[in-house]
Amino acid sequence: MATKITQVGGTNGKGGNFVTKPNPFGNGNSVGHAPELASTKTLGLVLDEVLAAGCAIMLGHTRDGGALVCTVLDGPDRHRSYASNEQELDEMMLALHKYYEKEP
Repeated sequence: MATKITQVGGTNGKGGNFVTKPNPFGNGNSVGHAPELASTKTLGLVLDEVLAAGCAIMLGHTRDGGALVCTVLDGPDRHRSYASNEQELDEMMLALHKYYEKEP
């Protein structure tokens, strides 16, 4: 059974009022140590650039918890990469920045 996030706001599915449904991938047994997003200083910039390009971005952990997975939905393309340590996470953020940064 799904546990609801505490409602903050009034419109269903907007702002702080999350719609909660069962996760079909929720049976993973996390034992690994994926890098933490807080370790990268460019996360906010990269998220802004990807979203400004009209793309969607999803971040999560692999089922074993050993890596961070990043998926970008960009029109007909799906870009995906995994980072199992801080260096790979920094490289992932740099690649996204270089691809989606706005031209001056």
